[in-house]
Amino acid sequence: MPVVLSHNETLELNLAEYAGVITLTQLLEVAGFGAKHPNFLKADTLNVVRADADFSAVDLAELDMLFERYRTLFAPLSLPIYRRSAWLCLNKSADAHVKYWLREHDMREAMSSAVRKFETYVEAGDWLLLSRAELALVERVEGFTQLATFGATSTAQRAAAR
Repeated sequence: MPVVLSHNETLELNLAEYAGVITLTQLLEVAGFGAKHPNFLKADTLNVVRADADFSAVDLAELDMLFERYRTLFAPLSLPIYRRSAWLCLNKSADAHVKYWLREHDMREAMSSAVRKFETYVEAGDWLLLSRAELALVERVEGFTQLATFGATSTAQRAAAR
């Protein structure tokens, strides 16, 4: 199962879904996508770590290297406001990686991002200023255009991971 990046133009929201075994290669490919598509980096993002996500193949020290990659990506961007990046972790075993990413790195300075972790879609949606109707669209991934997939999957596998 992959990392899937999608965008909803109406909501001006990115969706990053993490499912299955996640590798450093996939995470670097996500950063590479941002390098090639800097407009993707300018929108608010909901990052959803699915229940079957497994980050155990990624060493925490590798996240530090990845953070430096993102710092480099955001450096040339002139963002007039801070973007919001919400993290929803639906898998407790992946929680350590998400918490490390969020606690150990200064996102506001390096990525012009206000970043928070949430326990529910409702909490994340409230912080992202989504109405309940908009949040329902997000949960169903309706109105999103898939931009990139890193790792192989089928539509059925992606739906099953939700």
